[in-house]
Amino acid sequence: MEQTINPSQLSTQEERAVHIMQLLGDKTRYRIFKLLMSEREMCVSEIANELNISVSAVSQHFRNFEMIGLVDKERMGQKICYVLRNDDEIVQKLSTIAK
Repeated sequence: MEQTINPSQLSTQEERAVHIMQLLGDKTRYRIFKLLMSEREMCVSEIANELNISVSAVSQHFRNFEMIGLVDKERMGQKICYVLRNDDEIVQKLSTIAK
């Protein structure tokens, strides 16, 4: 039996792309994304200082970034640092668009 594809249904990759675009629709999260594009790795406190927002606000934004798989994090003592997942095809395409 041949399976038909319903054009109104989105693939898993398309669903993820929609969520990422919604996530980056917030100006602060978009600015964080752009900062991470320009730097290899940044810690939460560095981003908070750069954007003049609280560390807790940056942490909340990164929770969303992590849930959708845009970043990897590394703990360095008391600091938590993040880097974009440049091996991710969607991150690569978004980086190209955002440049």
